[in-house]
Amino acid sequence: MELSSLLSSTISIIPELVLVVTSLVIILIGTIKISNISSYSFFISILCVCLVFVLNLCRFSEPTTAFSGALSLDVFSAYFNSIFLIGAFFTLLLSKDYMEESENISEYFALILLCTAGMMFLASAKEFMSLFIGFEIMSIAVYILSGFNKKSIRSTESGIKYLVLGGFSSAILLFGIALLYGATGSIYFNDIVNAFDHTSILYVTGSIMILTGFLFKIGAAPLHQWVPDIYEGAPTPITAYMSVAVKAAGFAILLRVLFEGVNIAHQGISTAILIVSILTMTIGNISAITQKSIKRMLAYSSIAHAGYALIGIIAQLNGEPNALSGVLYYLYAYTLMNMGAFAILCYLSRENRSFNDYEHISGLWQRKPYTAICLAIFMFSLAGIPPTIGFFAKYRIFLSAVEAQLYLLAVIGILNSVISAYYYLRVLVYAFMHNERHTFEPYKPISVMSIVILSIGTLLFGLFPLYSIELAIKAANTF
Repeated sequence: MELSSLLSSTISIIPELVLVVTSLVIILIGTIKISNISSYSFFISILCVCLVFVLNLCRFSEPTTAFSGALSLDVFSAYFNSIFLIGAFFTLLLSKDYMEESENISEYFALILLCTAGMMFLASAKEFMSLFIGFEIMSIAVYILSGFNKKSIRSTESGIKYLVLGGFSSAILLFGIALLYGATGSIYFNDIVNAFDHTSILYVTGSIMILTGFLFKIGAAPLHQWVPDIYEGAPTPITAYMSVAVKAAGFAILLRVLFEGVNIAHQGISTAILIVSILTMTIGNISAITQKSIKRMLAYSSIAHAGYALIGIIAQLNGEPNALSGVLYYLYAYTLMNMGAFAILCYLSRENRSFNDYEHISGLWQRKPYTAICLAIFMFSLAGIPPTIGFFAKYRIFLSAVEAQLYLLAVIGILNSVISAYYYLRVLVYAFMHNERHTFEPYKPISVMSIVILSIGTLLFGLFPLYSIELAIKAANTF
């Protein structure tokens, strides 16, 4: 690579570099022994995320590649980067109140920025080395964040479990990459996809191992067992971040690998993903019904939502041209409504005092009526009730299945959505119809601002979905 090309490529990834450099600066600032250092770190992190969000908008109109085609800075990656940055922004806001008594808070903010940078590299990757580097930057940061609350045994357990299981999935992914390279002699997605050979044991085995690694990261069945324990033990803002941003990153790279180039193996992959989708929706929803913890219920709910998103992928693999845009729109909608649901839990809790059980929100309507209304908006959206964004997201997913003539899959998805309404509305029964049993936390302005913004977004994009859908269509047309 020539020096001019290297310089041009480096300039192209300025948004990612801003995140990395800012995270290092925040770590250095954290070593300075002055008062209010956490506030300085917080505001620097917020400004950094906002700046990178603005820089990322340029990629919607000026797509390019970098480092000899290793990174594709196109509309598809820009769309997912927006999801990652929205998730990081609200995670930082919610963490300000929730983690105010925590030690090493500067490192906490820095890790969120590093994790987001890893996701952005991951979404842009067009070959497996860039993919794996981004994958590990993201994963290692999340391992640390999930176990960040050292005073909590559950948080420490969460970090250790995620480290062991995540490391195992990374090893499977890397081994699969090695096998595919051995079978095709290339690490670029389009070369590997076009070199498909169903008679090659190396190719088939490598493909299965890579798909396994991706399914683990999005929490799809039967590789979902880690999700409830790790989501429950991690600090609540990080649980929110993992449920939307990490899941979106897993889908971003899964979609990139599946649809980069022309894959004649789509039929076999479609059948496998169809089975996974049905299992994921059903297991996630049935398991969520029996939970006593709202946080754990939302963990199983996130598994079910991964199953819904997989329906769109199956429809696209079966020839429905608009299905992929439905998946992208669904992930965007899920980011707003699920982040909002966790924002309510963060608002009612602190690091050393969690309000995670159904009984903890009893009487919320009596003491905090506006918070209860926002909670209702998020629960209705997650259940897919109009006029929220969740309704239109599910509508597009199920419609794509119908248009692809996958009628049975569409029926199973709709039935699962009906089942999910039970446990989402159960939350509202406790909040609106039960008497208060616990004292709620005082007013937290930053958390309240986050909840209000997410509530407005959930309703506004539900009432006026066209602009956000158009962006999803534009990103899907990248392939």
